Amino acid sequence: MRRSAKFYLIAMFFVVFDLEAVFLFSWAIAARELGWAGFWEALIFTVVLLAALVYLGRIGALIWWNAKSAMPA
Repeated sequence: MRRSAKFYLIAMFFVVFDLEAVFLFSWAIAARELGWAGFWEALIFTVVLLAALVYLGRIGALIWWNAKSAMPA
């Protein structure tokens, strides 16, 4: 079956943000041992990924529907 490149782009977004959830979950388990250094590392990691998400939204990479078709409900 043939799929468009948009399908694989969305799949990559899912993998990236799924890995973010795994990283933050493991950080939450070890938060006391990591201390403030671990907190700042997790915060910087989250800010970088949120900046990437904002960028992708601005360039239109997160629009799943075609401009010619009606918007989904």
